[in-house]
Amino acid sequence: MEILKKQKKVLTIFGIFLAFMFVCTLVSRAVYASKLPQVSVATPGRMAIGHKVDAEGIVHQGREYAVNVLSGLRVRTVYAHIGDKVTTETLLFEIDMEDLEKQVREKELAIKKLQLQIADQEKNRALQDQKDELENIRAQEDYETTAQEEQVKTDRAELEKKLAERDLKELKDNPVRVTPEAERKAAQQRYEEWAKEAERLKGVMEQAKQKLEEAEERVKELEGAASGAAVQTGTEDGQNASDALTAADLEAAKKAQAEAQDAYEKAKEVYDAYMKTPVTKPDYSAEDAARSAWEKEKRALEDAANAAALAEMDAKAAQEKAMEEAGRKLEDAEEEGLSDSSPEMNRLELASLQEELSAYKKVLEAQGQVFPEADGIVTKIQVNPGERVPDGAAVVYADLSSPMQFSVSLTKEQKKYVNQGDVARLSLGREKGKEYQVDYIAENEANPELYEARILLEEGVGTIGQSGTFEVDAQSETYSCCIPIAALREDANHRKFVYIVSERSGILGKELAAEAVYVKVLDQNDSYVAIEEGVIDSETELITDSTEAIEDRAVVRYKE
Repeated sequence: MEILKKQKKVLTIFGIFLAFMFVCTLVSRAVYASKLPQVSVATPGRMAIGHKVDAEGIVHQGREYAVNVLSGLRVRTVYAHIGDKVTTETLLFEIDMEDLEKQVREKELAIKKLQLQIADQEKNRALQDQKDELENIRAQEDYETTAQEEQVKTDRAELEKKLAERDLKELKDNPVRVTPEAERKAAQQRYEEWAKEAERLKGVMEQAKQKLEEAEERVKELEGAASGAAVQTGTEDGQNASDALTAADLEAAKKAQAEAQDAYEKAKEVYDAYMKTPVTKPDYSAEDAARSAWEKEKRALEDAANAAALAEMDAKAAQEKAMEEAGRKLEDAEEEGLSDSSPEMNRLELASLQEELSAYKKVLEAQGQVFPEADGIVTKIQVNPGERVPDGAAVVYADLSSPMQFSVSLTKEQKKYVNQGDVARLSLGREKGKEYQVDYIAENEANPELYEARILLEEGVGTIGQSGTFEVDAQSETYSCCIPIAALREDANHRKFVYIVSERSGILGKELAAEAVYVKVLDQNDSYVAIEEGVIDSETELITDSTEAIEDRAVVRYKE
């Protein structure tokens, strides 16, 4: 029982604690939320961006006339003033007559000088033309003469080359015949074999002859010995034996002599018979000499042919060079001389001076007085007494009979919404908001940052210098994503962005936060901005206003 009481008491305390914590949480959230920036939001919509162009302009004269007088004349008196109403009988200004007469005399003198100069130039040109023509004729003659002379040299060189080639061909077609080396060797071998055999046979014959002579000498010796033995004294037996020996030896010697004689005669007969069919020793010296002479002549003719070919090449090269030089001289002679436009320029200058003189004389005939050609109002005066008339209009006056023009300057941004042909509302004096068509619009020449628009007014409307208001309403195409201009912001780098409201988890649960999203601006006016679709769609909440400055990812709450 006691335990149950304690548990009940603990639960009661815990419940009180939880209630206290809940109250604290509510208080904390309330305190936390009260400190958050409060924001107003808007969602993108589909619309067209409207633009209004409003500018101040001024009425100008519709048509202007310029009074032109020869520049350089000294002005004596100026009678007109800017804003004066003038007629064709109104004297605008007068020219100094003394200065005018002086300039007329100077012009006449300059014209005379130019006429004399032109005459001299024409005479000199005629003489130069004659000289050029003579040089041209001579150059043509020199060219033709050079052509003939060089052609003769070339033809002669070609002929000499052909003759040298002909002689060389004839020589080559009739070469010296020589015994081939194999035949020479065979003939030499036959001769050497024959000579060797002849020498052998001769040796055999001479040996046989020598043996014959030795046999004859032996016979003579034995015959002498026999004669001596007959007169000597001695025994009969010895004598008989000696006689028998001598006779036998003599007989043997004579037999040997006869055999030697026979051998000699046979050897001589063989030798003589062999020598009757001799083999001549080969001798090719004449043949070699003729061949050498032929080769020498061939080389000489080849040298001559080569020399003739080179001579022909040199002749052709010389001809080409000579013709080139002669051709250049002819071209130089035929070429027109240096362009001299002095006479023509002087004629043009003379014509200009004569026109100026005629104009000066017209001013002289008018006694130097200058009048306008039509009625009007003077808008510009460019001359002053004692000074010379400048280039351009001396006096400009407006034609009052033509309609006026309204002119207005527009910035580049305003020009985007105004084009030629657009309808504009024009307020001039008591006439308010009358519609006119824009007749002309173009870049301002003096200031490229501006554009000039003009409206041709109706006849009788407006006066020169009158101010007016120019208004044009322009409507862009329809954009899918347009937001209030209050939602568009810009960072330090001039990039455009918006804050969108997104949910995230925080310490006290889900909470709202501002998230920066960069956008591309397509068009805008003073109230709305058209941006490129992407992250932002028609359901996106954009912060247009906040109770205090906010930053990216800052926690916010809706304005109550």
